[in-house]
Amino acid sequence: MQTCTLHLCLVSDQATPNLLPLLDPAWHPATVVLATSERMKHNALALKSVMQTKGQGLKIELLDLPDAFDYGALADAFLNFLAAHEGQRVALNATGGTKLMALAAQEVFRSQGLPVYYVNVENDTVVVLGERTPAPPLRAQLKVHELLRAHGHTVDVPEQPQVTAALRDLTARFIDQIEHAGRALGVLNYLALQAQDAGGLSAKLSPEQLGSEALGELIGQLSDAGLVRQAGLQLSFKNELARFFAAGGWLEWHVLEQVQSLRGQMPQALTDVVCGLSVRFANPPKGRAGLDKNEIDVAFLYRNTLHIIECKTANLAASDATGTRASAAIYKLESLRRLGGLRTRAALIDYRGALAPGSVDRARAEEDGLLVISGRELRDLAGVLQRRWLQGGA
Repeated sequence: MQTCTLHLCLVSDQATPNLLPLLDPAWHPATVVLATSERMKHNALALKSVMQTKGQGLKIELLDLPDAFDYGALADAFLNFLAAHEGQRVALNATGGTKLMALAAQEVFRSQGLPVYYVNVENDTVVVLGERTPAPPLRAQLKVHELLRAHGHTVDVPEQPQVTAALRDLTARFIDQIEHAGRALGVLNYLALQAQDAGGLSAKLSPEQLGSEALGELIGQLSDAGLVRQAGLQLSFKNELARFFAAGGWLEWHVLEQVQSLRGQMPQALTDVVCGLSVRFANPPKGRAGLDKNEIDVAFLYRNTLHIIECKTANLAASDATGTRASAAIYKLESLRRLGGLRTRAALIDYRGALAPGSVDRARAEEDGLLVISGRELRDLAGVLQRRWLQGGA
């Protein structure tokens, strides 16, 4: 396709197809016009905000459209747009919008002999309608926070952890002792959360907990690493990072490092990985109170597709009146998959092994398209992620 200085993009709930071509040097136009219905105006403004920070020197305008389901009015709007830009090299990105919007725009552009292209987000390629020669893959690479903001969400990315060799060795022990350390780690998790709820860095052990050999051995390992200090029934964490590590943060950091190791093997495909994001939904799921703001344990981009990982060290088989903890975790992930568009993928990592193959909750999760990694599977976490998620499908 001949280089065009102006691209018209149709705004929809899917931001990535409109964003990627504009950030690729081979496709980068001077001006982009975002054609949007009133319902999609928030999405258009979010997309514009990210384009302004990523698109060097890119001029961005909005084109307000009439009823997104009135074909005649849409066709007139596109004809008027082309008349106003007569003589310019204009191309249409027909990936977004409603079906009628895309059909009307495509019909108008083709009638004027202007190029129309479609972005295949499955492999980051562009299909130019009427051309037999495929275009090279898009080279644009996004960050996790950019993709989320392009979909209209508010994102806070904290400073990323610097995992020391001592913490890495301690985590390796936890993984190696999966069959035996789970219950003690669950108690430690509870104590760390108890300290947080009290607004401090200390928690009190019960006499039963004090007499637990497994818990005592675990506290000894944390003490040797300089994370805690015990005086009788009083357990004190060195600082907030130590408390977070004991509360299950160690698993989040382990997952982060495993994904980072994969990134080193495939830097062009796996482009960004972060942990501990706080995300506020642009449009919270209806009927799901409390889900307007969420913490994401680990997130990364693989081929510009958002992958979300929820890490659990608690016993997911435990239940209350509302169901099992596993059901609650699955419920949360089903909502989080809305964050980055239709192709967002999600995984649940279960340290304690409650979601072993054959379990009811695992079957439900996998039926919903979630990847589940449970118990002993964590010993080859990077390998499982690569085989079942990055090269295959969840």
